Amino acid sequence: TCNECKLDSEADCNYHGTCISENSESSGKCACDSSEDDGYPLYSGEHCEFARPCIQLIGDSGAVWNLIPIEEKENEYSSWKAYGRGVYIYRGSGEIQGTATDFEEDDLVLMYTGSRWFGSYYRGGKQLGLDYWLHYSRELHAFWDQVYETNTYFVSNPTSHPDPIAVDFFQIGRRGEKYGPLGELIPLSDPPGSGFFTCPGLNMSINDFVMQILEEREGSY
Repeated sequence: TCNECKLDSEADCNYHGTCISENSESSGKCACDSSEDDGYPLYSGEHCEFARPCIQLIGDSGAVWNLIPIEEKENEYSSWKAYGRGVYIYRGSGEIQGTATDFEEDDLVLMYTGSRWFGSYYRGGKQLGLDYWLHYSRELHAFWDQVYETNTYFVSNPTSHPDPIAVDFFQIGRRGEKYGPLGELIPLSDPPGSGFFTCPGLNMSINDFVMQILEEREGSY
């Protein structure tokens, strides 16, 4: 299929990995190159096409967002993904404009939807459990699920980046025919073109970061 690579081919994996041989359960899939420092993949995607994403984001308002991890096997971690990009969750420490949420029960999630990043609110999200969110991220279709119309507070410019760094964002204001399909877009990036999120470049391995935020959750996911 179009998502399979040719055995032992580096080109099919964008020279960021190698196609796994046929004697493996993952035959025909790319094994992306990993960091020598922490063992975490430097690229992701079916063909290792996406660079390693930022593991924590800080918005211009000071809000902190963490990449959401999942445990794969033997304490090696990957992240939740939507359209091949990691999904981030709001972890406090800053204002979220245009929202009125109960963060003890609800979740505010930043996820890629095919061309834009959506900042979407899920009432009761913390009560839904890991299995629900894994299934949701795999089956997500922003249009058919009406995510933009019902859940989304802010949205990015179109982008193909692996994370939302260096991308302008907009708060969604009034909606209706007058404002077009995206509604009234109020710039959050000041000045325009300056992006909204920064990557603090945490001085720790991916696994150490994951263990830290898993401890902070205390089993809430």
